[in-house]
Amino acid sequence: MQAQIIDERARISISLTPEMNAEISNRAKETGMSMNRTIQQLLRAGIDAEHQKKQRLEEMLHRYRECADPKEAERLGNELGAMIFGR
Repeated sequence: MQAQIIDERARISISLTPEMNAEISNRAKETGMSMNRTIQQLLRAGIDAEHQKKQRLEEMLHRYRECADPKEAERLGNELGAMIFGR
């Protein structure tokens, strides 16, 4: 028996600043997509970027914990600080 895929889309309402609305509208026009589809793609890209950032942070933290060289540990610590605190 084949699994049935259920499409349960959520309808939500968001408020955009005029600048953000104009930027999304322009992007939609440039790509020939609807505003809805453009927003979906932008959200997906943002979510994917956050996942990648988290993965890089976890990898760097692992390298920092495993590092035996004090100078390398200091360098990694500085990089971690910059990633976390935006220095």
